[in-house]
Amino acid sequence: MKEFKPWYIAQMSNGVVQWVGLALLVTPLIIERTGSGTLMGSVMSLIGIFGISAPLIGWLADKYSIHRQLQKVALFSHLLSLILLYFATTQSYMYLLVGLSIGIGTVSQLVLNPTFVINSLPANQHSRGLSRLFQFQFLGIVIAGTLLGLVSLLNWTSEQQLILMMALVSISIVTVFIAPPPKVILDNQEHEQADELSSKPAFSHRGKAAFCAFLATIFLSMLTSTNLMETGPLIIKQVFSVDLGHSAFGLAASAVLTIALLEPAGRWAEKSGPYVVWITGLCCYAITAIGLWLAVGTQIPSAIPVLLIVLLMQAISWFDMVIPAIAEQLSPFSPALTQGVLLFAMSFGFGTGALIAGELIDSDGFVAVVDFCAISMLITLAIAVLTLGLKPRSN
Repeated sequence: MKEFKPWYIAQMSNGVVQWVGLALLVTPLIIERTGSGTLMGSVMSLIGIFGISAPLIGWLADKYSIHRQLQKVALFSHLLSLILLYFATTQSYMYLLVGLSIGIGTVSQLVLNPTFVINSLPANQHSRGLSRLFQFQFLGIVIAGTLLGLVSLLNWTSEQQLILMMALVSISIVTVFIAPPPKVILDNQEHEQADELSSKPAFSHRGKAAFCAFLATIFLSMLTSTNLMETGPLIIKQVFSVDLGHSAFGLAASAVLTIALLEPAGRWAEKSGPYVVWITGLCCYAITAIGLWLAVGTQIPSAIPVLLIVLLMQAISWFDMVIPAIAEQLSPFSPALTQGVLLFAMSFGFGTGALIAGELIDSDGFVAVVDFCAISMLITLAIAVLTLGLKPRSN
């Protein structure tokens, strides 16, 4: 990874908590301790619902120039979620607090960290800078997934695994205190935006329609990625009998591949534009969702579902890398507020998808979640094509 910036290590916290912790500790522990799919769905939904506050977080950060301070709050919220999970037993409210803490940490970081990158680089370097930021997220997945896989072989308890995860999040916290991200500068950018508003086709009615369609696509795509990534290991355990320890190693191996592929994906986005990478990622979402749907009820090797989840992780990494840049092109808002509106769509989709999945698990079983993801992905692709048709040609 070129041009190493120490504060990028803050993004590792998302990989540790949002990806590995949520998939391999939070959701399985809720099912194990309470036996309630509805509670699991509610917790996941709460994480997403917090995304409603993403535009407010972005507005406050821009208004009062407190980007760095809010980033620290986000990291401590991730640490708090693991502490709460450590002490939770069967009390529903404790798991809801876990979900709220994860939501605060993840949503705030996904608003702020891309803002730091985009604000500090020229437009033609946004995709490359974002690719390097997200490489650290997947480095967190590699480290956490590998360690959890190893300690599960050593029969560590869930509590011991949680302490391990707390130590990893603490590394991110210490790093941003020692080497904080660059200060976000708004004044010049606001003047430039004022000049562009009168001339850029992105802010015409057609451009605004493209932005709305783009946000709709983001919302719908999260219905699939939430359920197949965050609860994917649990789903493939129940539907295809894949052990969670194998899923941990699968996540870690996939994250290594992601780190290697993000750099060329960033160069591809610079050369061909972020929309090409975005659509490619959505197509991979569809392959995963439909592939799992076709595999249900068959005698396929257990490696196939894991490989499909690996493909999904690559797609999510490409998707997450380019959507902040696309939002910046289409949105008329200030930098952090733009990322907040984007996160609102993502988080609301995350929460909606999780809530639906929880209800489906209780009423019809885990297979119903796979069916739901396949159908929602087809609708997502249709709206993505509409977005491409509406987007201003200059973008």
